Amino acid sequence: MKKIVIILFILSFAAPCFASTIGSPEISIPEESLYLKKEAVNKTLDRYGYNMDIKGTAELDFVFKRKLTSSDEVTKAELKGQNCMLKLSSNFYDSFEPYIKLGTSDLEVTWTQNGENITVETKPGFVWAAGIKAHVYEFKNHGIKLTMDAQYKNADLDVDTVSRAGSMNEKFEIKEYQIALLASKKLIVPVGINDYYIVPYTGLTVTWSDVDVSFTDAGSGLLYSTYDASDENVFGLVLGCDIMPSLLSWYLLNLELRFINETALTLGGTVKF
Repeated sequence: MKKIVIILFILSFAAPCFASTIGSPEISIPEESLYLKKEAVNKTLDRYGYNMDIKGTAELDFVFKRKLTSSDEVTKAELKGQNCMLKLSSNFYDSFEPYIKLGTSDLEVTWTQNGENITVETKPGFVWAAGIKAHVYEFKNHGIKLTMDAQYKNADLDVDTVSRAGSMNEKFEIKEYQIALLASKKLIVPVGINDYYIVPYTGLTVTWSDVDVSFTDAGSGLLYSTYDASDENVFGLVLGCDIMPSLLSWYLLNLELRFINETALTLGGTVKF
């Protein structure tokens, strides 16, 4: 029954959905374990597993607008779409957390080339990412933690539709490197008989991307391409918050917004096993 609850919790966030979500900088929460919490030896076993545990996260990401830049031939290039990712991570000594992400993306890239407006849409396809999150410093007098996140993301998707009739040799690949520095603070909010555990965070991101989208017009033989477009602005702003319904929760909910280099929203949920 517990396995069914976990699966339903993760699937409740899963739907077809490019931008790299970051998630909470607090790699030590949730603190309690779903399987061990109710056992008589819970505390002993949880303290043993405290230095290394497994967490599963479901992320539903909506990218509303992400401006790209390329050669002078390509103007007004933009990317938008949805990402749905499942993330597995392990916390080592509350100091660093390596992770992998697997999921799907359904994306659209638009641009103007040779005076023509071009749109290329993908089918939902496979996306993967890998990274590491690590605590950098803690201001103990203020309860503020600094965390760094570094990740790589790759998407190689099949093209579904092109705005021009008749196309061949379609290509849709995205490679992305991102580094983020985040500041967070744990807060306890009394709500009714329970105390909510809330962790707001904010930070800056630096992103390097390679958006390679192209096709050949079957009639004219002309090549239409983004020519390895990159982000128009490599710097971004992140605002987010973790919410736990009690201090003993084995799961949490996450809300994250990203601005400047893109306009995006991520909804997530994490379960500790």
